[in-house]
Amino acid sequence: MRIAILHYTKAPTIGGVERVIRDQAAALSCLGHEVQIIVKSDGWMAADWDAVLVHNIFTMPFDLAWTWELRELAAALPGIRWINWVHDVAAVSPHYAHLPWRDAGRALLSQPVPNALNVAVSQVRRADYARATGLPLESIHVIPNGLDLVSVLGLTERIAGLRLWEHELVLCHPTRLIRRKNIELGIRVTAELKAQGVDVLYAVTGALDPHQADGMAYFAELEALVSTLDLTQQVLFLCKESPLSNDDVRSLYAVSDALFFPSTGEGFGLPLLEAVAHRLPVFCADLAVHREVIGEAGRYFRTEPDEISAQIMQWLRNDHVNRQRSRLLRAHDMVKICQEHLEPLLLTANH
Repeated sequence: MRIAILHYTKAPTIGGVERVIRDQAAALSCLGHEVQIIVKSDGWMAADWDAVLVHNIFTMPFDLAWTWELRELAAALPGIRWINWVHDVAAVSPHYAHLPWRDAGRALLSQPVPNALNVAVSQVRRADYARATGLPLESIHVIPNGLDLVSVLGLTERIAGLRLWEHELVLCHPTRLIRRKNIELGIRVTAELKAQGVDVLYAVTGALDPHQADGMAYFAELEALVSTLDLTQQVLFLCKESPLSNDDVRSLYAVSDALFFPSTGEGFGLPLLEAVAHRLPVFCADLAVHREVIGEAGRYFRTEPDEISAQIMQWLRNDHVNRQRSRLLRAHDMVKICQEHLEPLLLTANH
């Protein structure tokens, strides 16, 4: 579809709504739509567009002449999918109570927009707009704001393309393919978590060690184990095609839920500190050196895969901060929001 997104200002102006429309435009473009952000000074022809998303202009008093003009266009062009996107409602806000609301121009802000669907960014704004206009609550859709997670988290293109945040649990394991790194234990723990119904991904950076002659043999054994346990969708060897950059590894930390570090021997264990720096929970083998490096910051194990998975499951259930973070990232991914909430409205919004 050809979609115009209208607001008072756009980048490089910085503001909450400006960021939302920037990310909304990027998400809709990603989904295959032709999208343009338009401000009044740009000049435009409404008839050139299949849908027009009007952010705040129908509800705020910053350019009443443009509000009037857009209302007239909405009334005259019912074949266009007009969406009144409500971030703020001046008519019922105490911050705008000092304005002369009996003025005819401002009174428009309390009147429903002709031929438009109404979308509020929260239940609170939905109630505000219903109170301002007298519209029934059920006639106002709620679509929350989203984030361009790639931009917010500073992800590299390679890691962003994996969309790891869509999984319930991502365990990262930055390591070379050396037997003492005990990657097979991570694979078996992943199998146990999958059996418990967890949408888990075990992401292994997995570079071959140039100093170890049997690296390829070990990798072949690991891939065979993955196949035997039917984990091809749950175990990801990131370096299978090419090495990761340092920025890729930082991005992996940014989208992971925990570090899994099951080595049977280490001289230090640098990824432990890296994970702590990224505020990731650490599940690691109970080695003296691990306790020396991160002390009480680690969750240590000496046990079998089923016992380790039970430990992780208990943490997953009880760590409310991490669980909420994961839930919010999945719920507020702008591409997902546009795909699941906005596109259905665009396809059914003819008047």
